[in-house]
Amino acid sequence: MNATQLRRTLPVGAAIAGLVLLAGCSAAGGGDSADGEVTITVAGKPTSERPEELAAFERNLQEFSELHPEITIEADESQFDVQTFQAQLAGGQLPTVFYVPFTEMQGLIARQQVADLSASIPADSIVNEINPSILDIVQDADGATYGIPINAYSMGLLYNRDLFAQAGLDPNSPPTTWDEVRAAAKAIEDKTDAQGFASMTIENTGGWVLTTTSYAFGDTLESEDGTTATVDNEGTKEALEFYRDLRWEDNSFGSNFLLGYGDAMNAFAAGSIGMFVQGADAYASVVVNLGMNPDAFGVGPLPQQPNGLGTLGGGTAAIVNPTATEAQRAAALEWIEFVNFRGFTDQDTAVATAKASSEDGLAVGAPALPLFNAEVTDRHLDWIKDYINVPRENYEAYLTSVNDITLVPEPATKAQEVYGILDTVVQAVLTREDADIDSLLSDAQKSAQAAIDAG
Repeated sequence: MNATQLRRTLPVGAAIAGLVLLAGCSAAGGGDSADGEVTITVAGKPTSERPEELAAFERNLQEFSELHPEITIEADESQFDVQTFQAQLAGGQLPTVFYVPFTEMQGLIARQQVADLSASIPADSIVNEINPSILDIVQDADGATYGIPINAYSMGLLYNRDLFAQAGLDPNSPPTTWDEVRAAAKAIEDKTDAQGFASMTIENTGGWVLTTTSYAFGDTLESEDGTTATVDNEGTKEALEFYRDLRWEDNSFGSNFLLGYGDAMNAFAAGSIGMFVQGADAYASVVVNLGMNPDAFGVGPLPQQPNGLGTLGGGTAAIVNPTATEAQRAAALEWIEFVNFRGFTDQDTAVATAKASSEDGLAVGAPALPLFNAEVTDRHLDWIKDYINVPRENYEAYLTSVNDITLVPEPATKAQEVYGILDTVVQAVLTREDADIDSLLSDAQKSAQAAIDAG
């Protein structure tokens, strides 16, 4: 079963609810005029508390308006909030262009709460160059496109290249199996002053990492429609047994088992951790912000068991209000491409942006999941090559993994609550040698289902 198959079954109840909600979605309609002019509303305008971002937004708006005098943009500061989004949608308050996490897309499609953009995307649009595995997240079973991904990430295996070298491991060949991860962790533990492997365990991060590791071991934590918890599964059990082996047999899991996101980043940047599961976008945090030697930063694809489903992926998609007219949908696509992708289609913009980032001390060319296909990505990198300030050759395996490893979305319902429930499971396995994994997962299954049923 792959990520596409995971999303194919649409809940009938959700679809009916969507028809009801759709009736209330009217904010975007009625923006056309007989002379060809069109008005759209767009979300994401920075607040005055972020003056630099606001200034950049307003420059973009001015330039866009000069290029497209027939399109009037009315911008607001609205942004996705899980607590208010559905009410905003039901109340017809959604702007023409809005931004949502990938986790929302399949539910929006199933409930018919988002515009089908397939017929509005021109044949020569750069949207058609987005990597298929990423574009798939915003498409339905028939391949219709309901959103535009504007950024993406995937979980991988972060590793310290210096520690690999000290342990006699090849820094250019990160582990590709979990057995290799275990062997590398033991070597680092035995031959360096660092611990071989680590995992975050608190503030829902333990469950978050266990979820992506479960995907790699072949199972998910919820059914596709998010109505049934599937926490008590063989893949998660195997992932926890992997943890237990490193902790209690190899002694390569360290001694701090109350580790949060910031703790893990600090420890990794300081060279105290050999490997842990995290996204490649951690580069900015550990190298730019925490001062880790960029040559020591390594990231590889998340290893997969033979029946592995892929790796947890996420990101942001631009959506269009389903009541938008055909002209508004076309105008919305013009705006989305202009503000998000101009650096991939216009060399001058790409160079100016990279130059400014480099002068500000930011990472240019940092490892990230490539949003576009190799041709577009390579062209962009060639434009900005004079300003790239990170050793991209160290991340080749991760950067090409988008073509090989399926992106699996986060659990569709109460993901954070499920992660929190699993935090305690991870902590138990790492702190009690006699922890009963079967019993822990059985209890977690009941708690996760109760959280889902609570609505």
